Amino acid sequence: MKKILSNSMLTLLLLLVFVPAFALTADEMKNIEEQQGMYTGAEKQGIPLGELNELKGRSAADITKGFPSDKDKSLTEPPGNKARIFMKAEPGDGLISLSWDIKGLQQKPGDPPLKYILFYGTESGSYDKKLDVGNVRDYKLRGLKNHQVYYIKIQGSTSTQVKQETDEAEAKAVDLVLFSKEMTAIPLPTEEQGSQLEKSFARNVTTLQDNLEADPFKRDLKQFGYDFFKNSLSTGILTDNLPVGGDYIIGPGDSLRIDLWGSVQARYDATVDRNGEISLPKVGTVKVWGISYAQAKDVINKAISRYFKGYELNVTLGRLRTIQVFVVGEVESPGTYSVSSLATVINALSQAGGPSLNGSLRTIRLLRGGKVVQEIDLYDMLLGGDRSKDLRLENGDTIFVPVIGSVAAVAGEVKRPGIYELNGTTNLVQILQLAGGIAASGDTGRLQVERIEGNSARIVLDYEPKAGQMEETLAKVTIHDRDMIKVFPVFKALRHVVGLKGNVARPGEYQYKDGMRVTDIIPSYTALLPDSYLESAEISRLVSPDFHKETLSINLRKAMEGDQKENILLQEQDTIRVFSRGEMEEKPVVSINGQVLNPGTYDYYQRMTVRDLVTAAGSLKRNAYLDNAELTRIDVVHGKANSIRVDINLKKAMAGDPEQNIQLQPDDVLIVRGVVEWLDATDRFVTLKGEVRFPGIYSITKGEKLDSVISRAGGFTDKAYLKGAKFTRKSVQESQQKRMDEILSRSEQDIMKKQGELASLAASKEELEATKASLEGLMKGLDKLKLVKAEGRVVVRLVPLNELQKSPYDLEMMGGDILDVPQTPNVVNVMGQVYNPTTFVLTPGSNIASYLKNAGGPTRDAEEDEMYIIKADGSVDSRQQATFGIHWDEVSKSWTFGNFMSKTLDPGDTLVVPQKLERTAWLREIKDITTILSQVALTAATVFIGLK
Repeated sequence: MKKILSNSMLTLLLLLVFVPAFALTADEMKNIEEQQGMYTGAEKQGIPLGELNELKGRSAADITKGFPSDKDKSLTEPPGNKARIFMKAEPGDGLISLSWDIKGLQQKPGDPPLKYILFYGTESGSYDKKLDVGNVRDYKLRGLKNHQVYYIKIQGSTSTQVKQETDEAEAKAVDLVLFSKEMTAIPLPTEEQGSQLEKSFARNVTTLQDNLEADPFKRDLKQFGYDFFKNSLSTGILTDNLPVGGDYIIGPGDSLRIDLWGSVQARYDATVDRNGEISLPKVGTVKVWGISYAQAKDVINKAISRYFKGYELNVTLGRLRTIQVFVVGEVESPGTYSVSSLATVINALSQAGGPSLNGSLRTIRLLRGGKVVQEIDLYDMLLGGDRSKDLRLENGDTIFVPVIGSVAAVAGEVKRPGIYELNGTTNLVQILQLAGGIAASGDTGRLQVERIEGNSARIVLDYEPKAGQMEETLAKVTIHDRDMIKVFPVFKALRHVVGLKGNVARPGEYQYKDGMRVTDIIPSYTALLPDSYLESAEISRLVSPDFHKETLSINLRKAMEGDQKENILLQEQDTIRVFSRGEMEEKPVVSINGQVLNPGTYDYYQRMTVRDLVTAAGSLKRNAYLDNAELTRIDVVHGKANSIRVDINLKKAMAGDPEQNIQLQPDDVLIVRGVVEWLDATDRFVTLKGEVRFPGIYSITKGEKLDSVISRAGGFTDKAYLKGAKFTRKSVQESQQKRMDEILSRSEQDIMKKQGELASLAASKEELEATKASLEGLMKGLDKLKLVKAEGRVVVRLVPLNELQKSPYDLEMMGGDILDVPQTPNVVNVMGQVYNPTTFVLTPGSNIASYLKNAGGPTRDAEEDEMYIIKADGSVDSRQQATFGIHWDEVSKSWTFGNFMSKTLDPGDTLVVPQKLERTAWLREIKDITTILSQVALTAATVFIGLK
């Protein structure tokens, strides 16, 4: 069976490739509701955002059938309220931090919490990634690509008890599914994100009138100071090139360059050996170990002066010696390191990668000879630049980094939030100083300390220092290990403010002052934009004590004219909204139809005339009838609308004649008629091809018929094959294309529906695979049909010219018509389920049976009872029409006798033998689809050898 299906599909595709036909393009897929979108990832589950899978390329009906209908709306939104998921997205370096909340959801005690699914992707409305995040309300998407736009949506779902509107008013459990709006976010590298200070200035200001929502308190902090050691490698290399001070102690391995001039010309590069000596020619050895660089010149000069006189001397340091030190404890890479003799403790720590996050920065010890010679607090350098305790290392020194000590975190509105290591007793003022102090946006009225008390519980301590006593109060608070100090932001809503918005020149916030009135904000008409509605303005006000919102309406025109009743006193947080006329009044319009370039509806303005309306419509067309146009006007008298018609001479109106170029009124409609029997350029020409004496393009007049055009072309040639004439019309092509698009779209939906029902229709695994193969083949056939265009062919039966005038096929010609008259082909075609589908030379007297025999006869898979002939003129003659051997011959207008097989073929005819398949359950389900497709293809003169 699989082989039969494969052969059938292959035959179909081959025929569709070389036989000219129409194109079937399915209806464009409908836009999925923005509220949901669709998930196109690998996980297969059912409807959009959690349940719709494998949607790309499918029809709109198939996609939207998974969405809840109006009847099932209770499945997606809770009855009685409009719940929404509100989401925030904050991009980071390769990540996006998400948080969300539910508004308007009424859940009863005992209802299960919502489970959230996160969908995201790089295309709007199409998400290829899915994460089940459980019932949390924040999440970080990691591993993202910087500078890539990501589209994100949240779905929340649960089951809830809903009271149904029935007589019994019983509670019923329904599935609740909520969606957030789609949000976009672009991850950026840290250096491109901007500082917290830059972000704070970039935020939009708000007032109490806005929908305020507290920003989540940021607890993501980093340990202070450890970033310093990221560039440890380059820090270690730089010490070799540092200038050497006079206090540098010379030791074995150092290189000295000695230059002599005067009575002695010489240059010596001497390296201090293990004995601490250098060797000079004629002078011998000079001991330099343990002396400073400043003393070296005198010592060497004293040794040389014993042998030479009258010279000058200069001593410089060349390559410095390396020393070996030990870096141990809580460092990234503990071990033994060879460093320059100029290296300090910090240089050696940098080479070791610095202290680990578990290592102390404040109690680093330098040991020499088994004794601590210095304890180093790196905060002195990191916070104040003090390196006085950063001693120069000596060979054999040990640097020990102990485990980190007590720590405290400072979060919120400080200049440098972070986790800081404590060194001794530290109060709240000192820890805030480590964090750079409280920022201007920090609320000093309340500071909070989270503390672990007695290794058993977390507690919260609030400190509310009085004005002028902040430092004194906070200095008394001692910080404990693992404390978190939280500095909250000031309330983000502006105070002492009134707002102005709408149709104004300078919308925004203004300082509120006692006694302020409306005209203090809108002092003159220059503060308004054009076309403002002055009869009404709206003031939104917050009323104490609960600050509920109320609205007041005033007459802005009277207020600006000095009417104190309308020019009311303002209160803090008031917002004035000025409307435009378009918002408050129905906009008057006028319309123009007929022979103008851009017919349609246009805005009405006072003193607008007929000529103004024609000009707005892009002027008149060439075929416009200027002597008379019709203006329709609505006149309302005593509550009743009457239609009035006025005849306009457009020629005079366009010339400015005041009697014809009358002023318009709202809702006027001007109709511009066209010149009688005018034909546009596209409607004036037809094409004759093939066997006419003078083929080419011909102009036509209104009502001219086919015989007239053929006569002008010189008539038919002697080789013309009238039965095979092909007549196409543009209007027919458009209607065919539309009809075929609808059929193809419907068939595509049916095929996909059958694909979803495979398991229930097939009786066995073999039938299931065969059904799947056949449906896939049909889908490929549909794709092929989409690649060709409808021809718009009309079946005509031409007769000699002298008889055509009396024939019903003497059609009235229309612009774009094409008549193609071929030569007599003298061949017939046999296609489909025969052993040798091919083309045969027409043999006089041969019938269908003889041609079928010459093609090897029908195969075992042929459906002989459904054979048909595609005539050269495009009509179809099937075996089903030859009932009981009697058949009506349309050409001879008479009944003919004899069965289908005894019929003769005309030149250019095609005999089609369709395929037969077993009548299994699944075949019965798809038979209707293939029959429709076959009929569609035949309608457009396409040979479709498919499943029948």
